[in-house]
Amino acid sequence: MKILGIIAEYNPFHTGHAYHIKKAKEMIHPDYTVIVMSGAFVQRGEPAIVDKWTRSKIALENGADCVIELPLACGVESADYFAHYSVLLLKEMGVTDLIFGSEDGHIETFFDIAKTIETYPDLYNGYVKDAMKTGLRYPDACNQALSLLMHKEVRTPNDLLGLAYVKEIVHHHYQITPHVIKRTNDYHETSLSQIASATALRKALKEDKDVSSYLPGYDSYQDAHFFDLNDFFMPLKYAILFQKDLSSMHLVEEGIEHLVVKAAMQATSVDELVNLCSSKRYTRVRIQRMLTHILLNNTKEEVKAAMAIDYIRLLAFNDRGRKLVKMRKGQTDFKMITSINAYDHPALAIERKAALLLSLVDATQKEKEYRSIPYHSL
Repeated sequence: MKILGIIAEYNPFHTGHAYHIKKAKEMIHPDYTVIVMSGAFVQRGEPAIVDKWTRSKIALENGADCVIELPLACGVESADYFAHYSVLLLKEMGVTDLIFGSEDGHIETFFDIAKTIETYPDLYNGYVKDAMKTGLRYPDACNQALSLLMHKEVRTPNDLLGLAYVKEIVHHHYQITPHVIKRTNDYHETSLSQIASATALRKALKEDKDVSSYLPGYDSYQDAHFFDLNDFFMPLKYAILFQKDLSSMHLVEEGIEHLVVKAAMQATSVDELVNLCSSKRYTRVRIQRMLTHILLNNTKEEVKAAMAIDYIRLLAFNDRGRKLVKMRKGQTDFKMITSINAYDHPALAIERKAALLLSLVDATQKEKEYRSIPYHSL
């Protein structure tokens, strides 16, 4: 039996994602297809532009059999953490084959690097630490270490994530075979093309452009609110200025809280706040993740507890997906839940906070979070 796994955000779900699912299924011919998907917030530290219930429903309509949630505490993180929990959840769902998009397009590249790091961990980590001491950001430090260790580099976001996925599989000896689909479009391209990037589509949606031809399922959310981190500038500013111990918040490190407070006094939008806090050492994405955790009042201790994941939250499934879930219940120690009220876990407490935050600009979000059960289709 083959179970295909895909790690996604679908922010928003577009024709490139539909192609990815279709191509992956043609490559693997799976009995089941499982998507692990970011929920209310995505890895970049932004709210997903469209809610998770809508995105999971559209994924099902385009070839998925089951969509499960990557908890916010695990998803609003660097590539290594994002990959660790995504691959773990897919492993618990019995996934045999993982497919991801890649600019490099050669799975051998990722295996070579992952196996070298696994073979020489002390040397690799030493190179990384030395590079960071010079002021390099973590991704750049990793690339410098790879260059010294094996004269290779991995720079694009999708390849960095892909390497992180393969590293997890190699390190834990998971019985999962990774595959790649070569990407044909620029991940940060802001103009529209036949297969437009998510970046370009988010920009177009916020500018009220007609991009319906690029977005399967667009009719189901075209009148909904499109979330943006700038929606929450005033709550964020309040959280920064009135937090007694900002350093206790997750990802607030190395005294950066002093810069954040100073920047919050000057900024008039989240974009400006991020610009004021960004530097060679702290990228915009790193700052956005930190601000998201401040906004949600996620302390270091809360996030650490939330990362002890022992459940799988189902967002959507069809009849095949239902059969897979029933089968996996007897083969995993992870608890399968269909409602946020069905289990008491620190990660779900963070999901509740995220729903309350989103409800400040869309009152339906709280009700969806508390009352929704997995979308089911035949």
